[in-house]
Amino acid sequence: MGNHARRHQHSPRADRCAAGHLSPLVMGQPRMSRLAGGDHGRVGFQLMRLRRLGRTELSVSECTLGTSALKGLDMTEASRRLALAFDHGINAVEMDAGDGVAASFLAEVFRREGVRQSVHVFARVSSLVPFDLPSPHILVQQAYPGRHIQAETEALLDALGVERLALQQLHAWCPEWLREGDWAETFERLREEGKIAGHGVSLFDHDVDAGLEAVASGRIDAVQVMYNIFDPAAATTLLPLCRKHDVGVIARSPLYYGALASVADKLRRLAPEDWRSGYFFDEHRRETVERVQSLAREIAPQGRSVSDLALRFSLSHPAVSTVAVGMRTRAQVEANMQALRRGGLRDEELRQLAGHAWLC
Repeated sequence: MGNHARRHQHSPRADRCAAGHLSPLVMGQPRMSRLAGGDHGRVGFQLMRLRRLGRTELSVSECTLGTSALKGLDMTEASRRLALAFDHGINAVEMDAGDGVAASFLAEVFRREGVRQSVHVFARVSSLVPFDLPSPHILVQQAYPGRHIQAETEALLDALGVERLALQQLHAWCPEWLREGDWAETFERLREEGKIAGHGVSLFDHDVDAGLEAVASGRIDAVQVMYNIFDPAAATTLLPLCRKHDVGVIARSPLYYGALASVADKLRRLAPEDWRSGYFFDEHRRETVERVQSLAREIAPQGRSVSDLALRFSLSHPAVSTVAVGMRTRAQVEANMQALRRGGLRDEELRQLAGHAWLC
């Protein structure tokens, strides 16, 4: 698809790109509940900071829980992970709009935990055309016709038992779609009807430039983009542009699909049914493991973990509204919350990490 044909390529390029800067926070008086009002969620004396989601004016927790990581867990265990996340002050979840199982599961947890009116849901419309790379070009009206966007949004609202979604997004965004179809009009109608607070686009991995025109157009409220130590390319052009146009940013894959989570050697033992076994093909897997191990050796004298550094890196740019993270275990929730509560990295730390960029 023209100069966007690289979207399917997961192999790294060896050039470097700029890192972001320390982010100011939306600060305010702490509160004693897990609800989304105010500027912090508080459990005991531990705070989860909130940030503004662009022009939507929503206050969202610095961490958004990605529900796809809960797939395959026992429902009881998955419920406990969600409840623990809410107890830590997380007030946003991210999901596929067409995932009926996830919607039913979330609806039950929302009801039981009493957070139906306080947790923000970021949804992604499911495409009517299955694709990994939209090339040759697929018209947006084939993938995301307005009638489908409307129907799936309303079905999700009914399934969740909520009146409004925080965001509805078009996934695998193609810049050509900006001038195609009736998606924008449909989103505006849903907003006017009070069914969504805003709408946005989700970009292919390593395809930052695809979102530039959409952000500058004023037609979207948020963008979801990969942003991590290995691929900080968004900090060069996209994130500053989002700040300029007051577009919220969901930073995706801060742990690069688990590679930066803990022990990179786990990538060598991915189960065949794990979708990452295809994403991390042999050559890419070997280089990723080597680079994670190199980073771990560099920070070992400081007594720091790779995952702690990676999460805080993704929070460090002032344009980032929230970081979407998948968490399957209690230990992961606790460790990630501890890291995020420490806030973004210092400028000196960001400069030191710039040499680890290789996927942009």
